[in-house]
Parts: sequence; structure tokens; C-alpha cells
Amino acid sequence: MRRQNILLLAQARYDPTARCEVGRRYLLGVEGFAQHVPTGIEYLTHCSVNEMPEAAAIISECLPLETIVTLGQEAALLRAANAGSAGAQFKIAVWLCLRHGPAQPARWLDAAAASGHEGARRARAALGRSDSDAGLLEFARVVSGVDGVHLEPIAALGATRAAQERDLCRMARCLRVALAMAPRLSVALATLVVEAVHLAEQTGQERPGLDVSQVEAALDLLAHDGNRAADYLLGRALCGIACGSLQTAGLVSSGNLRKGSALLLRAADAGCEEAWMHLYRVHADHRCSVANPQMARFFLEKAAILGHAEAQRRLGALTLRSATSLKDSETGIHWLHEAVQQGDAFAMRLLKSLVLPLAGADDAADHAIDSVRRTDPWLAVRLRMSRDFGLTKLEALCADPAEGRRPWGLVVGKNPFIAQSKLSAPRAVPAVSTAVLDNLHRAALFFEETQRDGSLFEGDWRRRSLHQRRVFARYHLDEDMFFARVNSPTLDAMRQGTKWALRAKQSLHSALSA
Repeated sequence: MRRQNILLLAQARYDPTARCEVGRRYLLGVEGFAQHVPTGIEYLTHCSVNEMPEAAAIISECLPLETIVTLGQEAALLRAANAGSAGAQFKIAVWLCLRHGPAQPARWLDAAAASGHEGARRARAALGRSDSDAGLLEFARVVSGVDGVHLEPIAALGATRAAQERDLCRMARCLRVALAMAPRLSVALATLVVEAVHLAEQTGQERPGLDVSQVEAALDLLAHDGNRAADYLLGRALCGIACGSLQTAGLVSSGNLRKGSALLLRAADAGCEEAWMHLYRVHADHRCSVANPQMARFFLEKAAILGHAEAQRRLGALTLRSATSLKDSETGIHWLHEAVQQGDAFAMRLLKSLVLPLAGADDAADHAIDSVRRTDPWLAVRLRMSRDFGLTKLEALCADPAEGRRPWGLVVGKNPFIAQSKLSAPRAVPAVSTAVLDNLHRAALFFEETQRDGSLFEGDWRRRSLHQRRVFARYHLDEDMFFARVNSPTLDAMRQGTKWALRAKQSLHSALSA
């Protein structure tokens, strides 16, 4: 570095004028100083010169508008404009026009034009020919290139700032300018367009404020580039699925189920869980050209495994409706139980339809069980289990809570004391509350710990039945409070999916249509 520059740097430590000059040289990279904009800004925003109009004017006149905005120096631009800098007045007018619309920059353009700024005069004339955003693009064409103003990056910066403020109107205005001034659609601009669509969806607006062809081109570009969000948006739009309040007509010019399904599958595979449910709905609709029941079931299972409550409820209901074995019933109840854990009321109604009703109040039953427990804890446990799960008398006498306990309820094993195979078949019964599951857990532990003593004390089913009748007579208990009285067709309907579906028709319809 030359000696005079070293002396200037030393003088800048105490002389504001010298500090401004050093800042100017760093900004421009002239007179022996290497260009380094951050260092120049540091000199020109020092507390000793920060409020000086000269420092603000240097920043405004030496840097292009996009750099000023990127570095957050709009305040310096405003100070220079207020101090009478025509270049600063022109630049702040361009920025305000993009940020707030054509009505905002008029006074700055007038001031710059009065100072002889030719670009400001032409820009003011362009704004004067329109009283709305319609003249914005003409204004952009006029000011582009004047004083080093490049509208595309500046408009993109305005769109980014509006996205941070969640202002869709401003974001769309800036994007319209950026797209009009760009020679081609870039990935950066396409990303901003997709962000605008996301913002429209999140805020419940019906249109993103952009031309449909521009939105579709941006989505297509990013989808081709492997962007998951673009895959999900474009896939839904092509399949005719609304994105919140945003209708598909504002995103794509026409539908394409095959391409949309492929994009949704890519989005789902990339981790977008909701896409599995959209795929299920498209493939389950027999009216669609891509209808495929087997694929629909696969997509539903994927969504259920990932914890989607609606998918779990639907999968559980469909599995139970077609159940022909105990394994099918257990699987269906498992998925309904998972949906109930997330607060699904429809799934709870279906689970309750699998529990046979009992008479009497819960308080009276609890009191009776406590009385029996003092003399016969094994019978008390069976009565508690029967009351919780709505078991028949034979089921309650033969059920093994240790072996039949499941995370979602109880499996009553095959009854060896009934000759008819249909009536003796095992049955899966769900727990309808966490208290019921806790009681079952305690019952299983009790039977595991007292297995030998219980077998000796309880005896076979005849002995259990006789002992139970004696205890009920001693305590004046009503069997209807603890045992379900049902005929064989009703009990058989609890095991067969098609028969159960007829009995729970209304609840099943609500669960599948919700």
C-alpha cells in the first residue's frame, strides 16, 4: 500500500472526513485500495460518521441497490435521499415501488426528477400512466439498467423480505416483476414461487397472485430438480386435490392423474406422510383412471404405520369389516386402538360396538367386586375382567388374562366346554379406556403369580360355576351386572366381520366417510 494511503488510514482514526474517504475507496476498490464492501460499510457506519449525510450518500451512490438491501443499509439510503441525493432518491423510489406498490415512490421520483435525474423523470411518467399494479411492469422496464439498477435480483430480494413478513400480496407483486425481468426461470425464482404457493395455502387464500403458467412452470422445474415440497404441491394439483383453500385451477392448467400420482409417491417416499393418504384416496376411487384397490390398501397401510390417525381408523374399520379369522379381528382392533390413542372419536365408537353391554351402575359393580375380593380374589379378578370387557358367563369363567392380554385389550381363548365350534371360537374384545387396560394388566400379573394356587382353589369350570353361584347368593349379586346375556347369533356376529358390519352399520359408515 502506498504511503499516502497508510497516512489516510491513520488519519481516519480521528477524522470523520478521512474515514468517509477510506470507506468510499473500499467500496469501489480504487486508488490503491482492494475492493472489500464489508470493510467499507464498517468505516461508513462507524458511530463517528453514521449520522453524516456524506457517509449515507457514499453508500447510496457507490453500491448497487441489491447490495444496499442485502447489507441492510436502507436507513442510509433514506438519509441520503432526505439529504437531497438524486441517485439515492431514485433507488429508494424503486425499492418502495416493489415493496409497497406504485403509489409510494411518487414523491421521491418527483424530487429526483427536479434535480435533473433523467431516469427518475421517465420512471415517473411510466407510473403516471397507471394508478395500480398494472403499470408496475412498465415501470420496471423503464428503470432497469438506470444507475446500475437490476430489477430481477432486487425484486427477488423484495419477495424474500415479504415471505419473511408472511405478506402474500407484496410477495406476489415482487415475483411478478422478477419473473417478467428474468431471461429464464431459475431455480431460485422457482423456489420463491413455491414459497408463495405455500404461504397462500397456509393463510387460506384462494390464489397465490401469480399467473397459472408461471406457477406450473416453477413447480415443474423444482419437481424435476427433486424438491419434495414441489412434488407434493404439483402432485396434489395434477390429481385435482385442493391445497387448503387454494384451488387447483390456480396452480395448473389441466389435471394429469398419472403424473400427479407419481409425484405424490415421490413426495411420500421422501418423508411427506400426508401424501400417502392422498395416494390412497386417488387409487381407492373407482372413477379415477389410476384406480387400484390393492395399491390403495398399500398406501393406507403406509400412512397408518407412520401414525396418521385417519388412516389407522380407516384401516382398522376395513380390516374388521372383512375379518374372517381371529388374526384379522386382532389386526383391525389394533389399528382402531392406535387411532383412539390420538383422540379419534369414530374409532372409539367402533371399538365400543365390539363390547357387549351390561346392566347396572359402575359404582355398584365396583362395590360388589370389593366385597368378593375379601374372600375370593380369583373370582373378583374374573368379575372385574368380565365387567370391563362385557364377557358372557362361560367366557368369564374360562378366560385367561395372562395368556389373552394384548396391548389393545383381551383375547378370550377357545372355550373347551362348548360343543358347537362357532360358539366356542375365540373372540377379540377391545379395551375402551386406559383404566380397563390397567385392570387387565393387574389381572394378568395376579394370575401369573398365583397360577398354581389359583388352579387348585378354582378347580375346573363346573367347580368355578358352582362356587360363583354360591358367592352371588351370599352377597345378593345380580348376574346381569357382570355377565352379558346374548344369543348365539349375536355372539357369533362379534367374530365375523360381515355380520358385525351389519350390526354396526351406522358407526362403520361414519368412520369410513369422515
